[in-house]
Amino acid sequence: MIEFLRFLGLGLATTALGWTAFFSFVLAPQAFRDLDAGRAKRFVRNAMKTGHPIVAGIAALGAGAALGAGSIGGAVLLGLAAALYLMAAWTLAPRDDKGPPPGGRRKLDTARVVASLITALIMVVVFAAAALIALGV
Repeated sequence: MIEFLRFLGLGLATTALGWTAFFSFVLAPQAFRDLDAGRAKRFVRNAMKTGHPIVAGIAALGAGAALGAGSIGGAVLLGLAAALYLMAAWTLAPRDDKGPPPGGRRKLDTARVVASLITALIMVVVFAAAALIALGV
């Protein structure tokens, strides 16, 4: 049972890793290459708002499986990755605000770059979690 949970946690971690790589290096860049700026922003925003919470759930399930397998380090890192996915979906997805916040300016053109790069940085955490789960740490 412990080996099954370890492989389940590893499989869920690599699923989260695959989504992150796909979003950061394929989906977002291709959207901004092929669509006009307004449609690309909406597309990437919707992909983040729907995809990231699902991947956060996958990472949380992987953390539970890793914990059941005795891989506490992998479980902690996958739990952290789940929280990072939720934070990215909430804070980095371009907003639907009608105007800039009071006393400030909002530059939405860089929001997509930040969203993709921060999401790509989550890959480091998920990769480390997968490595710890594979090692049983």
